[in-house]
Amino acid sequence: MASSSRCDARSPSCTKCLEAGTRCLASGESKDRTVPRSIVRFLEEELRINQEPSLDSEKSDGLNHDLIEQVLDGLAPTFLGLTSAVPLARCAVAGTKLPSTTFLGANDSNDIQAQTALASTHHSTSGLSTIPNTVADFLFSNYMTRVVTQCPLFYSADLEAYFDSVFRKSSTMLDADIISGSPRERFIIGLIMAISLTTAARTQQVWANSIATGLVKEAMQNIQAVCTNDIHGLQALLLFLQYANLDPTAANVWLLSGFTTQSCIDLGLHRETPGIRELDPLTRDVRRRVFWCAYEMEIATSAALLRPSSLLKLSIDVPFPAEVDDGLISSYGINLSGYPVKFASRRIWQFRQIEAEVLLVQFHNGSIPTQYSTLDEWMDGIVNRIDGWKQEINWASSLNTDPSKLSQWEEMCLYSNIARDVIIVMLFRPSPRVKDPSYGRLMQAFPACIGVADGYWKQANLSFGNSKFVFHPCYHTFSAGILFLRTLQRCKDVISENYNLSEVENFISCFSRLFTTIAERWPAASRCLEEFEKLMIPVKREYVDYTVQKARNALQNSSYHRIPAFVTGDDLAIGSAWQSDNISFGPLLTTGIWDCESPELALSVPLDWDAEFNFGMN
Repeated sequence: MASSSRCDARSPSCTKCLEAGTRCLASGESKDRTVPRSIVRFLEEELRINQEPSLDSEKSDGLNHDLIEQVLDGLAPTFLGLTSAVPLARCAVAGTKLPSTTFLGANDSNDIQAQTALASTHHSTSGLSTIPNTVADFLFSNYMTRVVTQCPLFYSADLEAYFDSVFRKSSTMLDADIISGSPRERFIIGLIMAISLTTAARTQQVWANSIATGLVKEAMQNIQAVCTNDIHGLQALLLFLQYANLDPTAANVWLLSGFTTQSCIDLGLHRETPGIRELDPLTRDVRRRVFWCAYEMEIATSAALLRPSSLLKLSIDVPFPAEVDDGLISSYGINLSGYPVKFASRRIWQFRQIEAEVLLVQFHNGSIPTQYSTLDEWMDGIVNRIDGWKQEINWASSLNTDPSKLSQWEEMCLYSNIARDVIIVMLFRPSPRVKDPSYGRLMQAFPACIGVADGYWKQANLSFGNSKFVFHPCYHTFSAGILFLRTLQRCKDVISENYNLSEVENFISCFSRLFTTIAERWPAASRCLEEFEKLMIPVKREYVDYTVQKARNALQNSSYHRIPAFVTGDDLAIGSAWQSDNISFGPLLTTGIWDCESPELALSVPLDWDAEFNFGMN
């Protein structure tokens, strides 16, 4: 395919289709048509539709067969790429869309960051060759001890071999700028360095992110050789998706997750047939961990966007992989007596199973499980399950006696707090099944909305080594913020009885604070702050007017003894003046405070990585 005929992925119609005067299939003109997540299935469906007039006739090897062959010849590999020249669809390498209350959503992050990690083809000076061996050792160790335990995509021995191949240069390689290793090894280690750097840097975060972007750009030069039509290609793509969740400007998280999900289905990773059970223990365990890592990322993405997933109604019978250290796992067997170092991964997968059930029932017309007779009974059951899941984590954490695992358990406890609140918000927010939640359900969700924003802010400010996600916090907090405002507007009486105005203002600031923090890593998220505060101002004004009027009525009614904590007797006489003089209805945080990245940062690397990023290596 010549470069001049490629789709530029513009919306609602690409440039080539506009020039040709034909309907563009890249993105639909109506709300019922969206960019396909599986290119192969999309093309197969289009071909099926074109063949319908001749379905009653005898099958032939004529024009339609030739068209199919032409399409399939261009798909290399079949499910991970689009063409031999374009290893990933252009629609997948555009920046991820922002959450918004408008139908089409906010423009993607390319408007603020002009190029994505995949879009650029020039060489960056911030590649693997610029990382000193001591820093590389530190970053690799950080990934192996903190990230792998939560998302064990690879067998540890394989990653160690890849790392040695890339950074342990032979004596014959005199040029320090030459990076050794195969394309797959360079791709995987480059992304691991980028992921670890974004989680390990305690200071100079913008600079660290720019270096990570350079590492990803360098890695993507090997993607055509890496995205093979097998489990190894799936592992590589999932690793890139893991990075995209930390930096949504790198790719369209939704479409990329769709590719990985379709790959899982095509490879049959969601089922364990008798033949699979006959595989050696290591191969079987790797298949299981790859599937559950893909499941976790797919459900997380679909739930954040409230979109359907092929996995929701799929019959899955794959057990969780072993939790013990990979040193106890081999092709000869698995020693299950060891310490469960991957304790976080299983619990995260269990949470995603609950989240998938809520997504299916509330938003995609799924059936209520048979053990529940009513929707309310099922909702209460979900609350009990997520509370039990959270309590088990806190209990297990209290039993930990290993100092080296303390920070991991603390991170997992915080994760459980956030996850519990995310489920409550998702369960009780307006949905296709429950378009207008009851008064009681809204108030049940109100503290959870605040917990989502506050919890994600705490997570973003954890010490080095902890995951600093961007995509999910942005979407979850925006959804929680909208539900918070809806509840504040509808349930003024109960809220004013339980919280004073200062507390409500602090609640609102939690959302603005989180969006500002996210914008340091995903600059386009500043638009979420702007939209939230635009929606917040009239709701807050209405609430303040209500509380002031309520205080006045209380003074006039001798039987009403409770006065809101923020109003005193003297204040009541000048309520209106106090309101306009002391309540700010404008943005709580100044937009643009994250615009601190200078052009030279992306083109330079530090002389002393430990000092600049405060790794704490020594």
